[in-house]
This record gives sequence, structure tokens and C-alpha cells, in this order.
Amino acid sequence: MPPFKTLKTICLRHNHWVFLLLFSIPSLWSQEENSDSLPRWKHQRSIGILLNQASFSNWLAGGVNNFSGTFNASYNLNFKNEHWDWTNRLDLALGYARTNESSDYIKMDDQLVFQSVLKVRSEKAWNFSSSFDLKTQNAPGSFVLDKSQADKIQSTHFFSPAYMQLGTGLAYAKGDSFQLQWNPINARVIVVDADFTKDLAAGETYFGVAAGKSSRWEAGVSVSMESNIEVATNILLRNKLNVVTNYLEEFKNVDFDYTLASQMKVNKHVSALFELQLVYDDNAIADLQVRQIFGLSIALPY
Repeated sequence: MPPFKTLKTICLRHNHWVFLLLFSIPSLWSQEENSDSLPRWKHQRSIGILLNQASFSNWLAGGVNNFSGTFNASYNLNFKNEHWDWTNRLDLALGYARTNESSDYIKMDDQLVFQSVLKVRSEKAWNFSSSFDLKTQNAPGSFVLDKSQADKIQSTHFFSPAYMQLGTGLAYAKGDSFQLQWNPINARVIVVDADFTKDLAAGETYFGVAAGKSSRWEAGVSVSMESNIEVATNILLRNKLNVVTNYLEEFKNVDFDYTLASQMKVNKHVSALFELQLVYDDNAIADLQVRQIFGLSIALPY
């Protein structure tokens, strides 16, 4: 399905999410500002497009003409007073690619991630905290079961699967450069559309959800870490890791999601971006998932 039709379908079916996104992005251009009416609130936002292109003509070594584009947006909303520190972050990404060998648009990136952490403020290095995480995708995903056939099988769509996680524990922070969240009490639910599980055979699962079910509950421990380091002038390196294990079953199986991102700024509007993501979740597939993106990022004014 072409990207514009996919986006149209999402807007019609999930207009409340679209409204929330539009409402959260003020119309005036600003990278960071404080609200006069809420002096303890601070927000930061960015929006841009990641581009990648290759073209060949009479190139004897071979090659395939291709072009890809990814829309990225992020929004941070933080509250801080004498007793509490509350951080919220929303990240969106949706990208498609097309080659001269196919008339189809191939989805190359799709993420919707929301994170919220509430911490008690004190003079101590470690403080009590609670966190909530949501991970899902924006548009339908599909795969080709047989490469000799053009028919695609839809494997995911908006909020199927969706991973939601709520935990309580301790948080450690070293300024804005390093944050650590340890939740020994952690609950996770995997939500899926029942259409994907109704025809499953006995013993089969869809992202860990059994046949005829629409959710899977887990209880365990989680550890989250994020670091932001300026390794050189205008070169920012970001590491992000989330590790989860399930008390209820297969405690030795550890699911993790690791992202390494490097941003090399040319100026305030243009930068080169490299991102590597490694995911292991045996509920989805008992193998390592790898996502790698490199391209030119253009920040858009709004």
C-alpha cells in the first residue's frame, strides 16, 4: 500500500492519536522554551526528515536505483519542583523506500515510543521512582511468504503488537549525560489484535500471545539505561538499553532492546545520522533482530 494511503487510513481510524500529536506541537518555531503560565514545565521538540538515495546508469559493477525517506519527530515534556522530577518523551518514526525493480513502497522504519519517569528529588544519588513505557508501530507491516509470489501477508498494524510496561524502583542520574532506572517490581502487557491469533494452531503464538487471546501479561524486573556523550565537537553519541525478564516463566530468558545513535551536526538544520538497534525478544522470534539506518537528516521549521 502506498505511504499516503497508509497515512490516510491511520488518520481516519485513529484520529484521536493524530489530534494528540498535532496538539502537542505548537505552531511557533522553538527548540526549547519555558511556559510563562507553567514556569515549572519545560518542553523541547524536533521534527525532521532522513533521506537516502542511490542512482546508477550503465554502471558495470551493478546496482539498484533506490530512494528512501523517513519522517522523525520527538517531543519532551518535563516537570520539576522541589520534591518531584517528571520526564516524558514521545518519539515517532515512519519511513518508506522504493527501488526501480519494484513499484511497491517498502516500509523501512516504523516506531512509536512513549516513556514517562516520575522521580523523587533529594540530595541522594539514588531516588525512588516509577516509570511507564509504550512501544508500538504506526502503520501496517507485511512480509512475503514465498519470494516467487508477489502476495504479501500482513504481520502487524497500529497497536498490534503494543508493549506496555509499568514499574517501580530506584533511579540514578548524573545530570543529562547518564540515567539509570532499576525496577524490581515491573509489569508488562503485550496487546495484539485478536485477528492475528484466531487462526493460530495449538501451541503457536503471535508475539507471545496464545491462540484466541488478545494480550499476554508478564511480571518481572527491568533495567533501563541511557547515556548522551559529546565525543567531539558537534558529534553526539547516544546509548539506550532496556532489559526485561519475566518472573512468571522462563526467568533465565532476558529480552533486551539496545540502540546506538550518532548524530554529526553540519549546522542547526542539517546533520548526518547513524543508528543501530539490536532487539532480542523470544516472544516474537528466537533470534537477534537488527535495524541499521544511515542518512542525511534535515530539521524542519514549524
